[in-house]
Amino acid sequence: MYPDFLSDRAGSAFSWESSKFTLENGLGHSDSVYVDEKLVLSKVFANSMRPSNIRPYFYRAKGSFEKDDITITTLITSNRFKVFARLVEKYRGPISVTVHVKDVAEHVEAVLESLRDMYISSQTMMTFVDVHLVVDAFDRQFNTWRNIARLFARTDFVMMLDIDFYPCTDFRSVIRRSSTISDKLYAGRAALVVPAFEYVDFHEGTNYAAFPTKKMDLLHLVNNHRIDMFHASWAPGHNSTDYNHFYSAPSGEVYKVTRYQSAYEPYVIFKKDGPPWCDERFVGYGGNKAACLFEMYLAGVSFYVLADHFIVHQNHLYEENARKNERRRNRKLYADFKEESCLRYLKSYHDLNMLRSDLAENALAECRKLKSVVRAVPKPINYITFVYTPLLLTSQSMAPRVLICSTIVWAHEDVERLLGDIAEVVYVDSPDRKSFLAEFGPGGKYHNTVGIYRENESSKKLGVFDKELIDGLPSSVRWIAHNGAGYDPVDVHACKARGIYLSNTPGAVDDATATTALYLLISTLRQYSVAERSLRELKWKPQGLNKRTHDVTGKTLGILGLGGIGTRLAVLAHAFPMRVIYHSRHKSPNAPEFCEYFENVEEMLAQTDVLSVHVPLRQETIGLVGEKWIRALKPGAIIINTARGKVIDEEAMIRALEDGHLAAAGLDVFPNEPEVNPRLLEFPQVTLLPHMGTENQDTQRQMEVRALTNLRDFLNTGMGKDLVIEFKAPQGETKVKQKL
Repeated sequence: MYPDFLSDRAGSAFSWESSKFTLENGLGHSDSVYVDEKLVLSKVFANSMRPSNIRPYFYRAKGSFEKDDITITTLITSNRFKVFARLVEKYRGPISVTVHVKDVAEHVEAVLESLRDMYISSQTMMTFVDVHLVVDAFDRQFNTWRNIARLFARTDFVMMLDIDFYPCTDFRSVIRRSSTISDKLYAGRAALVVPAFEYVDFHEGTNYAAFPTKKMDLLHLVNNHRIDMFHASWAPGHNSTDYNHFYSAPSGEVYKVTRYQSAYEPYVIFKKDGPPWCDERFVGYGGNKAACLFEMYLAGVSFYVLADHFIVHQNHLYEENARKNERRRNRKLYADFKEESCLRYLKSYHDLNMLRSDLAENALAECRKLKSVVRAVPKPINYITFVYTPLLLTSQSMAPRVLICSTIVWAHEDVERLLGDIAEVVYVDSPDRKSFLAEFGPGGKYHNTVGIYRENESSKKLGVFDKELIDGLPSSVRWIAHNGAGYDPVDVHACKARGIYLSNTPGAVDDATATTALYLLISTLRQYSVAERSLRELKWKPQGLNKRTHDVTGKTLGILGLGGIGTRLAVLAHAFPMRVIYHSRHKSPNAPEFCEYFENVEEMLAQTDVLSVHVPLRQETIGLVGEKWIRALKPGAIIINTARGKVIDEEAMIRALEDGHLAAAGLDVFPNEPEVNPRLLEFPQVTLLPHMGTENQDTQRQMEVRALTNLRDFLNTGMGKDLVIEFKAPQGETKVKQKL
């Protein structure tokens, strides 16, 4: 039960009067008709869970607000008062907040007392903050709470913000001073995005007092990998903001989001009256804010990024179990919601004869991605909607086109499962590069292709995906899904210059490559390959072999590059046990606790018995393990390479094998595959494999599926899970450093 003062709604009513026209014609009635406020609110929030006691303006700010101001609309629960007070003091502008209190008598009274103490303790709070109270039994009705805060905001513009974000720059004053930006907001067709960031180190992200307040300082932290895009592990949530553009944008720029996708959920400023309200069926984590913005986008609102401004997340712990379960439920709800919303908006635009207007462009672009919608729309409307105004689609095709550039060996059924409902799949049959590129022209088999699947076998006909090939692709191509962890056969810089995303398949290769490295490690330490060759020659153990061999247990494994493969090898080696030490560009937050990090690589090498190399091949890693590093290894050390042959200076390694500084080497990769330096064949203590790291059907199927999944995710959300690191780092990093 509610406390008495919450149950008292006497005199709370809305009134309606007959119109002047009706009264002048002798109709209607001069008395007002009163409708109980509680009844009206129950209808306003009819899709929310009931019963619920909603008390607008439980506390009302003393200040008066100008209509063109921006009200932050947010929501808090009783355990977040402290961080909310911090937001109030920083923003010092109008805030409309929904406070949810769990409907337990003792709890209600305790929370209301804490709320009162917080509110009256700050003049800023009493001046700027309107508090709207919700008392019920239902946790995490986020969209209902957002709608309440927006409904009772007292300015023309609102910003949908979570209280854990710290506004680092004064975007409010800039927007109000700029008639160009204000006019866009008043037109009701624009929502302004303030890019969101978070610290990579959890504890550093709790010190709000040290957050950057200038873009120059932010870029310095980004370039030093201390700050990244908010929730970078779930790229679709914010990737459409195009952080690479943000990093290099000139001061004052406001740029349009051109790669919207339905998982996008930035923090936005928009007109209070006009854009759709958040769908209140979403309860709990997952999809709730994305659904708000999806419907806003269908209604014709486009997103524009403020390139001088940013907010930073104040790190805190999440309720992981609740998040996992609620996201699973909301994922299905969101899929149905998108289909339902598309059908509703397309019918509305059709009935209003507006399908060919710019207002409908967003809906056309998004809804054509849903095959169920394309099938459901009646044929006459379908033609106008998905053919007359094509973007990615052609008049012959109702789905985006993707190319399979090589033979799918193990995942035939997965192609249909992953892509069949959302794309037209075309298998490349071009005999050479020239004819391949020619088919992208108008009327060609590959015209209007959006995504490409490729793996190394395709090089036999098409060659590697170098700058020439990339530059020959049409502008419709937006994603290349490479099947393989190493992606050096694709010119990533040419891809970036053309705006084509590139993904690889890192996780799928981890186990197989790590076990290959482990085999080479054991074989070289114990010289098993020497013993096997002796046995095949009908001899027994070579004389004196034990003087050149060592047990694995207790030896020190140095790992160069603790990514997925390196981490997996570390776990395997630790079981013997071996001591595991590593060097990477940065200390890995995911490193097992038994791994020792060395910031100085030469200090690590001096303690290493076996060095295992796990770095990608890039321009800066060619010859990375050269004369200096090889000689820094302790005498009698062993080198294992399952990464790329060119990462090691082969001549320097051979010299060290010749003079005995290296006791042995285990190599699965070579600089000029399939050619192998014949001098390596002269060393019996060197174990050689013909690039066997992923040569098994289980791993190869996983790799095929992972590459196809990246294509599917791109088509569905605009982003794949395995975007290569060059796209995750600031695109304008060099320019940024020069500016600094």
